[in-house]
Amino acid sequence: MIAAAAFACSKGKEAASPKQENVKFTLNKLDRPILYESAKDAKSNCDYNLGLVKEFRGNILSVDGVRNVENTLEPMNEIHIAFERILGVTSLMANTHPDADVRKAAEECQKEASAALTEINMDKGLYSAIKAVDTSKLDGAAKRFVMLTLREYERAGVDKDDATRRRLAELDAAMVQSGLDFGRNIRDSKPKLKVTVADLEGLPADFIAAKQSDADGYLELSTDYTDYFPVLSYAKSEAVRRDLTQLFNERAYPANEAVLKKYLEQRYEFAQLLGFPSWAAYITADKMAKNPETVASFIDEVVKVAKPRMEIDVKEQLERKKKEDPSASEFYSWDRFYYNEKLKQEKYQVNAQEIREYFAYEKVKKGLLATASQVFGVSFQQVDAPVWHDAVEAYNVIENDKVIAYFYLDMHPRDGKYGHAASFGMLNGIEGLQLPAATLVCNFPQPSADNAAYMEHKDVVTFFHEFGHLMHQLLAGRHRWANQSGISCEWDFVETPSQLFEEWAWDYDVLKHFATNDEGKIIDAQVVKRMKQADSVGLGVHVMRQMYFAALSFQFHNAKPADIHLQDLAKALHDKYSPFAYINDDHSYTSFGHLDGYSAIYYTYMWSLAIAKDFLERFKSKGLLDPSVSREYRNKVLAVGGAKDADEMVKDFLGRPYELAAFKKWLSE
Repeated sequence: MIAAAAFACSKGKEAASPKQENVKFTLNKLDRPILYESAKDAKSNCDYNLGLVKEFRGNILSVDGVRNVENTLEPMNEIHIAFERILGVTSLMANTHPDADVRKAAEECQKEASAALTEINMDKGLYSAIKAVDTSKLDGAAKRFVMLTLREYERAGVDKDDATRRRLAELDAAMVQSGLDFGRNIRDSKPKLKVTVADLEGLPADFIAAKQSDADGYLELSTDYTDYFPVLSYAKSEAVRRDLTQLFNERAYPANEAVLKKYLEQRYEFAQLLGFPSWAAYITADKMAKNPETVASFIDEVVKVAKPRMEIDVKEQLERKKKEDPSASEFYSWDRFYYNEKLKQEKYQVNAQEIREYFAYEKVKKGLLATASQVFGVSFQQVDAPVWHDAVEAYNVIENDKVIAYFYLDMHPRDGKYGHAASFGMLNGIEGLQLPAATLVCNFPQPSADNAAYMEHKDVVTFFHEFGHLMHQLLAGRHRWANQSGISCEWDFVETPSQLFEEWAWDYDVLKHFATNDEGKIIDAQVVKRMKQADSVGLGVHVMRQMYFAALSFQFHNAKPADIHLQDLAKALHDKYSPFAYINDDHSYTSFGHLDGYSAIYYTYMWSLAIAKDFLERFKSKGLLDPSVSREYRNKVLAVGGAKDADEMVKDFLGRPYELAAFKKWLSE
């Protein structure tokens, strides 16, 4: 049961931050992340921290004598922290600030800081200085700092000749620019579809009412998630679903066709210069998977279980489609959500639109925070603090009457804002210097005096998912060394905490505390049971779609780009993995934003999910709200950050290496 007092959402003065001693820092202590009100602020913050990097670098290189923690490792740690103080906030500001000039200045700062970081990573003097420290008497955390730092230097190519290092630095800067271009082209692509009210038959009344018609009586649909998913789920008109899907898939085309090709070439050359056969080989070397062969094997293993389930799903959905269109012979991507909803209603009496009445945004937010408060053993206090938009809320995370972290909620769509859902890490917590901070960025409907902003349950699940990321960032914030704080674990483990926390959004003992309709009626336990059963509808299709994207990101990066024709390879992989009929001239890869951040390793979503399903078995044994298991999970996994390898964290929590049994059971049930 969730205790009513567990969630402190009073809006008030900030509680006192805990005093943290032990290490002397040159960097100034931060009470909160430094936000930008203007483009000048972005440049000022960038210049100030880059100046500190230069100072720390000079101090390390000027050491005359034996190198140790104080004269070499601690200033190197502060270099890491100074870069994080730039890159965390600028990434957020570039994606969310309402002022286009600030977004542009933040992007410029990202480029400048990334170039400076590359220069640091290519500095043989710094590399030699770290390598010269005698680690024999260091504690485990300091030894790990040295190991991780040296590894990153070697992965940057610091041990190469001068010409190679110069080229690697050029490529690194070029890749940063390509990533910015790729993301901006997607973000700025805002195609619209004009429709009539009749075209929207099947959509919720409040969705239609929120649309304003133009002088000719047409309504506009955007490709933002707030339009895209409701239309794909409920619009009776296949033509509308098809046209909006094709607009969605063609975002950033043709601009990103050339950008992506160049990006792949840059990555390939970078990997080759470091002695790797491909970018996929380079990027997996420091992950749990270790190499491309393991990734390929994992994809094959998941497909082996999922494909038979997918074929059953497609057959069932096509048969359901034929009830409305007897001439139908193909099942397309725009059919998936619509017929999933039909089947859920008919097989399990689950109507997502009716269920929405139990998930008004404000109730969901308060319920999620209360749940997280109990699970993670902290409380939350909304406070008056500087923000970058009036809709953004600021919070303190409190434990034992002390502030241990900060976070912000930026939850509703607006022009120029990142269009999906993500947790942006702003600061890694450093013991004695700064508390961790992060922002949850989503695009859920915004409540108003006459609109409760009802959410579909899948959006509630997304909220829990991203909040799982946010708590990972905040609870792993009590480390001395920057490369062990926050979400600094292997990337194929990163999604485990977020995918695990989704499970709380499906648990009746959780939902009954906040899932109420306007009359105050609590959602029925049998309804929640049927929702969980209905969630298995189309599961094989979902997993195979994910494996298509996993294979796409992997194969784009596991060969020589000159030998790849993007559209042809995408079609070949679509034919092998995708559950949907191919759409001629499909260029959806140009708007697949994860090709930037995840590059070759989109497989990590399913890899992490396999671990999350294994973790879930421990929680199931005592119930999701049992404090003993959740505290052990917090201490042995979340709080660890990157202080241990993910394999070790898994063993610490499970008492054994992770297994695929629970994942396969979930997939085949």
